[in-house]
Amino acid sequence: MGRRPRKRRRRHPAAAAGEGPDCFSHLNEDLLRSILSRIPTRSAATLAAVSRHFRKEIPPLLERVDSLTLHEPHAHPPLRATPPLILRRLALAPHRAIPPSSFRPILDDAAQHGLSELAFRLTRRKRLPRNVLSVKSLAVLDLDTCAVPAWSHVACPCLRTLRLHRVAIRQEIINKILASASCLDTLEMVYCTGLGTGSGGGCTVESSSVRNLVFRPTLKLAQTTIRASALRTVTLYTRGKVKRLELAPAPEVRKAYLHIAKALTTQESFRVRPFLDAGVRLECLTLRGHAMKVLSSEYEDIPELTVMFQDLRILSVSLDLSSAQETVFLLKLLESCPNLQKFSLLAAGTDNDKYLPPFTGHKEKLASISCLTTSLVEFKFRGFRPQQYQKELMVFLLTQGKKLKKVEVEFEKGQADAVKKILSVKRAPIKTTSSKYGSHYMVLDYS
Repeated sequence: MGRRPRKRRRRHPAAAAGEGPDCFSHLNEDLLRSILSRIPTRSAATLAAVSRHFRKEIPPLLERVDSLTLHEPHAHPPLRATPPLILRRLALAPHRAIPPSSFRPILDDAAQHGLSELAFRLTRRKRLPRNVLSVKSLAVLDLDTCAVPAWSHVACPCLRTLRLHRVAIRQEIINKILASASCLDTLEMVYCTGLGTGSGGGCTVESSSVRNLVFRPTLKLAQTTIRASALRTVTLYTRGKVKRLELAPAPEVRKAYLHIAKALTTQESFRVRPFLDAGVRLECLTLRGHAMKVLSSEYEDIPELTVMFQDLRILSVSLDLSSAQETVFLLKLLESCPNLQKFSLLAAGTDNDKYLPPFTGHKEKLASISCLTTSLVEFKFRGFRPQQYQKELMVFLLTQGKKLKKVEVEFEKGQADAVKKILSVKRAPIKTTSSKYGSHYMVLDYS
C-alpha cells in the first residue's frame, strides 16, 4: 500500500514574499522610541526583519550600543557624532597586516561616547595607538600581545581593572598608570616584557588601592618588588633567574598564592617574612615551589611564629620531606593555625627513605598541634609513597583526627596495594579510586 502524499498548507502570496501584516509601521516615532528604550539592543536590531519601518528608522532611533567589535579601521563609522549614544564595550582585534595606529580616530571617537571597557588584542607585539591610555571614562582595560609606546599619554582616573597579558611595557608607564588610576582595584601582569633595562632589570608594583594582584613574570626578570598595602588576594610567581624578591606587608590580605621557583643563581635578597607576619586575616594560603625553603630560612632563628592565623581555613604547601628545616617550619605554621579545616601536602624529596627524618622526633610535636586533632576536616596528600615517615604520618592523621571527614591520596600505580593497606587503619564507608594524567587517586569519605 503506497504512502499518501502529505498535503501542504497554502501560504498567502504576500506572506511567502516576506510582506505579511506589519504591526509597527503605523506607530509614531515617539512610541517606537519608547519601545526601543525598554528592550536590549540585540532584540531591537532583530525587529528590522519584521518591520519595513524599522529597517529605515532603527539606526537613528538607537540611543545605546552595548558592545562593538572592530577588525578594520576603515569600516562604516559605527558611532554618531551627536549624543546621546553611549558605548560600553569596545573590542579591537585587527588583522596582522593592519597597523594598530590606524585605530586612533576610533578611540578618540569612542572616548567622547563614554567608553568604559576596552580590549585590544593583536597577533604579535606591535605598538598600540598612543591614546589607548588617555580615555578618561575607561574602567576596564584588557591588552593582549601588544606593545605600549613609551610616549603614550596616560590619563585614566576611572580605571578599575587592568589586564596586561604578553605586553611589552616600560616601568615608567606602569608607574604613570598606578599614579593616575587612584581607584585601581584589579591588576594582572602576565608575561610582560620591557619592564626593566639590562640584565638586572626588575619590576616594581607600588599602589595603595590595588586589592587583587596577579603577577607572573618572564624568565629574564631578575627583581620583583610588590608594595600594595590594600591587597585582598595575591597570586605571585617568580622565575629561576630572580635574585631579589620583596613582598611588602598587606594587613588586609585574605588569600595568597606564592610560587617561588628554584633560583638558578645566587639569591641576593628574598623578603617574604614581613608579608606573612602582617597577614593575620589570611583565610587561604598556598605555598608552592621553593616558598617553604625561603620562609623556613627566614624563620629559622625563632622557635615559633609570633602571629596566630585565627581565620586561616585552607593551607596548601609543597614540602621537601628530606629537609629538616622545612619540616620544622611546617610544624610552626600548623601550630599557628588553630582553626585549620583543609590541609593539602605536596611531598617532594622522597626518592630515598634514608634521607627522611625519623617520625618519632615529630610525633610529640604533632600531637600538641590542636588543629590536626580538633578542627581538621579534609586532608590531601599529593605524591604519597609508602615510606616509613609518610606511612606513620598518614596513620597519625587518620587515627587522631576527630573531625576528619575526607582524605584524598595521590600515588603511583605500582603502590596501590601498599597504600590500601596503610589506609585500612580507619575504614571509610565510601571509598573511590580513580586515575588522571598518569597518577592514581584514592578518596576516603568518612562523613
